[in-house]
Amino acid sequence: MSDTEFQPILPAEVPPSDAEFDFMEQEPGGLFPQNQNSNFGFIIRKIWCDRTQNIADEQALMYNEKFPETSTQFLDVHEQQYGLPIAPSTLTIDQRRSAVLNRIRVGPFTNARRTAIVESYITATFGTSIQLLPPGVAMVSGGVPLYGEPGTVSTLYKIVETVGSFHYDVRIKNTVTPDDVGLHRELDRITPAGISYSVLYVATP
Repeated sequence: MSDTEFQPILPAEVPPSDAEFDFMEQEPGGLFPQNQNSNFGFIIRKIWCDRTQNIADEQALMYNEKFPETSTQFLDVHEQQYGLPIAPSTLTIDQRRSAVLNRIRVGPFTNARRTAIVESYITATFGTSIQLLPPGVAMVSGGVPLYGEPGTVSTLYKIVETVGSFHYDVRIKNTVTPDDVGLHRELDRITPAGISYSVLYVATP
């Protein structure tokens, strides 16, 4: 019996057994001060640190890939979400990011923005002038290339607004070959509800 009530009685101290010595030698560092430099403890600590670092790296990656401004590995997910070509080989990472951001940044419906979209999709059929090099005219697989004077983009289209009926026409010269699907998609995106439009191909805009 102990002299104090409810005081537990501790067993008498005995020398450590071989099993206890083995445990002290192999346990992770930190449980016993004398074993801080053991190889086993070092291995455990390294495994734990490596896994913790991997988790931190994965968290940082997922956070960065969430935003198009910093996305690289998962940029194709943003492109798919906004209806863009997925991982086009002809574009750099910065160009692909810019294309996604242009879809996200929805601003006011202005003449300047509408004009910029229309002009970005217009390409002239005869867009480059001929260059007579010393060897002569370059041949292509399809035969003799056609050349013409470079077209001024502003002369190849006209936007006509009918304010009373909330409608506008994009009149494009019929010698021009724009990406019609892409042009309609962008005009749909910026044109407010209640306003309609038509894309017309005419001889004279």
